[in-house]
Amino acid sequence: MTDRDRILVESTRTHRERLSSALSFGALEQRRKVNTNVRRFIGSVVIAAVAGVGCLGFSFVVNLLDNRKEDQAVASFRAALAANPIPETPDMPLDPETGFLADPVSGNFIDPQTGFFVDRETGLAEDPDGNVIDPRIDWYLDTETGYYTDPSTGVTIDPATQRVVEEEKQ
Repeated sequence: MTDRDRILVESTRTHRERLSSALSFGALEQRRKVNTNVRRFIGSVVIAAVAGVGCLGFSFVVNLLDNRKEDQAVASFRAALAANPIPETPDMPLDPETGFLADPVSGNFIDPQTGFFVDRETGLAEDPDGNVIDPRIDWYLDTETGYYTDPSTGVTIDPATQRVVEEEKQ
């Protein structure tokens, strides 16, 4: 084939391709470049993976800190039960039966750590806010359930099992 024939065949092929493209996709002015969105998809997958790993790591750290807080509360509860120092003063002698200070003027028992009056029947004190306190360990006592609550951390413990009680969130 000569150059003229080759040029004619190539130009015919180009014309046919242009005509088929115009028939399929419309006129040249109306066509748009086809975007595959592969880069966007890969970027989205990477961002989703990073966000997922971040959420997983945050959840792990929060759970670890909660478990540590609960373990410390249980250890504090056990230590408070084991150690019960009640000092005796010359003005208020220690009652040998209860271990509380006896006020000779009023006849009431007084918790030496908090200064709250102690009920003679139950051995429990009540603070000005109405919370029942076990004077041996200075923890709040829920009289309905029998659970103890640490006043500093708010962790609730079942004294029978010595485990943290998961409170229902309302």
